[in-house]
Amino acid sequence: MKKIFLFLTLILCLSLILSGCSFPTGNTKMEKTQNSHSTVKAAAPADKNKTAVPNTHQSETVNTTGWIHVAHPAQIPILMYHSISTGGNSLHVSAAEFSSEMKWIKDHGYETLTPEEADLILTKDMKPKKKCVLITLDDGYQDNYTTAFPILKKYHMHATIFMIGKSIGRHNHLTKPEMLQMAENGISIQSHTIHHLELSLLSNANQQAELVQSKQLFDRILHQKTLMISYPSGRYNPETLKLSEQAGYKMAVTTEPGAASRTQGMFALHRIRIVPGMSLIGFGRILDRAN
Repeated sequence: MKKIFLFLTLILCLSLILSGCSFPTGNTKMEKTQNSHSTVKAAAPADKNKTAVPNTHQSETVNTTGWIHVAHPAQIPILMYHSISTGGNSLHVSAAEFSSEMKWIKDHGYETLTPEEADLILTKDMKPKKKCVLITLDDGYQDNYTTAFPILKKYHMHATIFMIGKSIGRHNHLTKPEMLQMAENGISIQSHTIHHLELSLLSNANQQAELVQSKQLFDRILHQKTLMISYPSGRYNPETLKLSEQAGYKMAVTTEPGAASRTQGMFALHRIRIVPGMSLIGFGRILDRAN
């Protein structure tokens, strides 16, 4: 009888020991370790071979430290260039003249603007304490890279190139790698439509296609939010203004002469055409009057 009692007691103890192995509280520390391991695995480093997205939109967040408010609608000079070369018409400004004009801007303490900064100035009546200017070049000629770009880098300047979508990589025009390189070095690439057609002569549907498709193209190529457009030949009509805003742009420039101000409408901003043979005295007076 005593042997039977001992045998039953042994069976009961073994049962209790085996059932205790399944208690959830016994594995708390291990569960925490396993959870932390799975978290580390989920946050594994990115593929080293993956191409990094270039930070081409470097001015999207504007540093307004030291900026001041102005009491009246702010205005700025927006300079209009095309080809930086010698040629037979007013669209060509020589490298020597362009360099002298950029040096004048630098020597006279001007701040060159990004499109984001220009938008903030014109809409919020805030400006840097320094005089400022937005430098633009239309059409995206090859010499904008080979000639203008080194000069702009030399003087540590921002500028904006309005590129034609269908001209990318074509003869005498910018390539995609060139645009990316410039965008990484303070030169903004913005829209000049897809086919460079006079928008005012197009149907509303065709205008919309030119505006929307070019924005999508430059957004994709440059990994940015394209916010500015230059109307080909400066031509537009009331529908162009509406469609530009609907396409997602924040502002547009024309060829109407003079300083830019929001009183013109943010989608009909004026520019100052820089022509060959202009004296530096005349160049300086134009800029000073427009600030």
